Amino acid sequence: MTGEGATGAALGDEPPLEHLIAAATVRIHGRRPGYDPSGPDEGVRTFLGSGFFVAPNWVLTCAHVALAEGGGHVDVVHEPEPGGPPAVVPGEVAVALPGTPPRPGDGWAAPDLALIRLRKPTEHACVHLAEQPLTDHGPGGGRSGPLLGFAGWFRAGRRLSRYDGTVTVLGRIGWGADEELRLGDDDLPDGVSGGPVFDPHRGEVVALVKSRRTREQGGTAVRTGQLRHLPVSLAPPPAAAPAPAGPGAHTQAYAAEDHAPAHAEDAARTEAPGLAAEPGDLYQEVLRGHDRFHRDRLRHADRDGAPPAWADTQAVLDGARTVPFGPRERTRLLGALGELPPPTSTADLAALLRSVSGGASAARTVPPPRAWRDGLGGLYESHATDEGRRLSVLRYVVAVLHVPRARHDPGTAEAEAALRTWLHRTTATLDRPVRGEITAELRRHAAAPVPPPPPASVQGARHSVLLELTRRPWEPDSFDWRVGLLPAPGAPGTAGAPAAEGAPDPPEPEPLHDDHTGTALADLPARLAGPLARAFALADESRAPALLQVALERDVLGLPVDTWPAHPGGPPLGRLRPVVVRPAEPPGAGGGSDAAVTDRYDRWRWTHDDAPLAPGIRGRVLDCEAGVRADVPSTAQLRSLAHASVPLLCHYREHGHPGSAEALTRLVDGGFGVALWRRGGGGPERMCDEFHRRAEAELARARTAQRLPRLVHALRAAVGEGRTDCFWAEGLALLYDDPHQPLPGSDDLFAPL
Repeated sequence: MTGEGATGAALGDEPPLEHLIAAATVRIHGRRPGYDPSGPDEGVRTFLGSGFFVAPNWVLTCAHVALAEGGGHVDVVHEPEPGGPPAVVPGEVAVALPGTPPRPGDGWAAPDLALIRLRKPTEHACVHLAEQPLTDHGPGGGRSGPLLGFAGWFRAGRRLSRYDGTVTVLGRIGWGADEELRLGDDDLPDGVSGGPVFDPHRGEVVALVKSRRTREQGGTAVRTGQLRHLPVSLAPPPAAAPAPAGPGAHTQAYAAEDHAPAHAEDAARTEAPGLAAEPGDLYQEVLRGHDRFHRDRLRHADRDGAPPAWADTQAVLDGARTVPFGPRERTRLLGALGELPPPTSTADLAALLRSVSGGASAARTVPPPRAWRDGLGGLYESHATDEGRRLSVLRYVVAVLHVPRARHDPGTAEAEAALRTWLHRTTATLDRPVRGEITAELRRHAAAPVPPPPPASVQGARHSVLLELTRRPWEPDSFDWRVGLLPAPGAPGTAGAPAAEGAPDPPEPEPLHDDHTGTALADLPARLAGPLARAFALADESRAPALLQVALERDVLGLPVDTWPAHPGGPPLGRLRPVVVRPAEPPGAGGGSDAAVTDRYDRWRWTHDDAPLAPGIRGRVLDCEAGVRADVPSTAQLRSLAHASVPLLCHYREHGHPGSAEALTRLVDGGFGVALWRRGGGGPERMCDEFHRRAEAELARARTAQRLPRLVHALRAAVGEGRTDCFWAEGLALLYDDPHQPLPGSDDLFAPL
């Protein structure tokens, strides 16, 4: 064969698309003892809905189908050959969005997705998932949008039967995670929910059936791209292991990547017992498995008796010409990308896309891209010409190939070699100017010097989410707010040394969401849940949740944002991720003295210095004497404390208490960028001595303030789990104000010279 390369399918021998769809479409059944879901009667009684294989041993369906009987344990029935004997495989719901059923009488909210993991391996087909977004209009459109096919199962009297048809996309409902496609022009019987919706021109699945109308034709569907809303599988906070009783008691809550220990014995102490192995990101796991599956099917399609390759069928469809380089080369490219370690974060992938000509629009897709395949798909619509799309894809592949990798999975070198082979093979068929440009790009990357490893002090630096809350002067209990993305900070520098002259400007935050109409304090947690969730999806990494920095005016600096639920009825934010507060106006802002600014930078450098001979941070209780509340020292007295001191407040009352607000204001004016306090006040009943002893021991063990956000996160999680040995940390809050990450409008854009 010519063109994209020979496979085992001769022209005209490719199985029809509907056959491939049917082979991958399954039935979902409730698991009931003594019932055989493949039987004629038992199958009808236990039938819940439809689904389809998306990767080896993974089934995608609707959450309302998978969780219809509550427990999340189901039977998956599929026919290896449509019309042949069925096979039954047990499965369990690995993740669902939403994860809990709605209240009686309410429908399931979008995106209404669930991934079912098979509990036993089995041979099966898989659909091909589209990597590009579904456009509003396409070839063969009906009244309003593209004409799509669908498939599934339904109850036909006392038996179960396959059902398929065609629908027209009439429009959309909602936006973001709530988006649904409105479908019309065909019946969607009860039972096809969870079945695939596919583009018959490109030969790929673009959505799944969600609901049907009861009085007219049609219903709704959810795009498969909504899988990008799956939460990043975050590592739990390091285990807070109880320490022996005594003055040196501590909570072991550090991960090795938090900071490089100065001594070998420190490294041994840094390991936290009970740390789980690095978790997988389900979205990455499933989509990478999907792409490798189809690459392998295409690779072995020339063998006698081999199952058909989906790309062979796609290659003879009308829409094959709309895919740069064609379906077969795309399948090989996706398979090679699926062998690479995934992007570090969504934010890093978006930045890479913006660096590619034509990639800015791909970086702004909703939901945002998370996997290498997502970035590739976004580029398909980036140019009006085929040549422009091909060139964007080639530049993207070159950029991905040269991304610095924090770690190498087995096979990464082979995947990089496969990408280079793909580049050379595809560019060889293009015009000389295009070949020359890509060759020059490869040579430029090869000649570029290898960047030096970052200093130990910033090796764990990551993107963080910034929430700015500004109280409205004429409405004391109402706030305006902004949510943005903060790039990773630079190195804090050597203790006591001024910043280097001519240093680059600090990176600016990237605005994401804002509201300046005023939100009541009581309504803020619910109002911010959606914007914060979208920001976390950009910043979270598979190994660690993103830090949430909350910028507040000084008189409300004690607002307990870490206790707000991540979503209505959900766990507190502070148990899911590190949450810190920082003043909207740092010392020296608005015309303050240069000495105050210099002192702030000096204290930050000293508290983050982990050199072998550095003194390390030390906690200083400032408001408690023998269990009795004492005034926090004046600003002048605070500035006389050692630069490595971290203030501890034992008697902080609560947000709104004037004495507590004044105490925090003095700490900020004293140049302290790091401080700890516990809410609720002190006194004998709150075991002041225990708080003093444990907090001071934890700080001494940490040595550097860089570990404190994760430490406080671990303690909050331990308190939430009922760990009595950590109850001393109940209500713990952390001030963490990095001067190297200035806030917008803070007039603190440069370090002092």
